[in-house]
Amino acid sequence: MSSHAALGAVRSGVAVLKGTGVRINHIAPGQIDVGVDLKNFDMRGMTTQLPPASLQSKEVKFELPSRLDSAKIISAQQSQHANIGLERAGLPTEIARVAGFLASGFSSYITGANLVVDGGAS
Repeated sequence: MSSHAALGAVRSGVAVLKGTGVRINHIAPGQIDVGVDLKNFDMRGMTTQLPPASLQSKEVKFELPSRLDSAKIISAQQSQHANIGLERAGLPTEIARVAGFLASGFSSYITGANLVVDGGAS
């Protein structure tokens, strides 16, 4: 589901649950560092893709690269970080803190909100 569709679901949920005391909000995270290091990752063993190649038309099919170039990955990460206000990717715990805040009593008057947690990228 796209972020815009999720926000639409939140807004309609707020209208449906009006007066019940249920609060619905949307967290829109930016780039998050989940700790996966693709440096020196060899994709030759990867044979599965979604949807399977047999179900794809010729226009959609693509070849997986035999090996990711670590210099290109590092360069791409640096250019992505330059576009973020804090110049780094976020951490999963930082998103979890926002969710914890929304679940707490401190956010008792927040509903139907879109909380953008992207380090200043937007």
